[in-house]
Amino acid sequence: MGLSHLISIVGAGPGDPELLTMKAMKRLGSADLVLYDALLGAAILDCAKPGTELVYVGKLYKDGQDQTARQNEIHQQFLKAARQGKRVVRLKAGDPFIFGRGSEEARFCKEAGLCYEVVPGVTAALAGAARFEVPVTERGKNALALFYTGHRVNGSFSDIEAVVAVLQTGSPVMVYMGLNNLVKLAETLVTRGISVQTPVQLMSRIGQIDECFFSTNLGETAAFLQENSPPMPTVIVIGKHTNPVA
Repeated sequence: MGLSHLISIVGAGPGDPELLTMKAMKRLGSADLVLYDALLGAAILDCAKPGTELVYVGKLYKDGQDQTARQNEIHQQFLKAARQGKRVVRLKAGDPFIFGRGSEEARFCKEAGLCYEVVPGVTAALAGAARFEVPVTERGKNALALFYTGHRVNGSFSDIEAVVAVLQTGSPVMVYMGLNNLVKLAETLVTRGISVQTPVQLMSRIGQIDECFFSTNLGETAAFLQENSPPMPTVIVIGKHTNPVA
């Protein structure tokens, strides 16, 4: 199949249209169909040309959707659009391959013989760290960083030993989708020997007019959340050297 039906799996970044890549802008400007997630910045959809079909295919926290059925429907949309020769933008929050299903969608396109590409996006943790001047890596301090999901599986955190090992080096762990489980995660880390004084940075609604930033530490996380309600989505950065640049 030719370029007439190119499917672009595009990272929308954290929500600020000005953080879109030039390629993302070009693809939105030439798309016939945009399949978009629950984006923070609805203004990003304004980058599509007039007349473009805009179809919401996203999910929200506890929205009751069957995620397997939802993903299958997106794949069927790809096939239908390809048969019709349409150019498609699959618009995903952040970067398509970081805690999204971009890899599943790319794999489906490859197996189905569809013409596709992946356009990177600025992922929320890196955008927030830059926005609020939280060092991700810094010479002599943070030699690595770990992306981690705060979801619990069967009542426990997966790969928690890896999280502990990274924090023991002084480097940061960047936690996505972890606000609801943050107190439990903090308690788990403390019981495994991570200092209660370890800084915790919370970055909410990054790139939006109502974005906000909070600072606490592992030992005070529960008390902090009793007094504060960071809005979702929130990315959490934990680490010895993660205080904002002074």
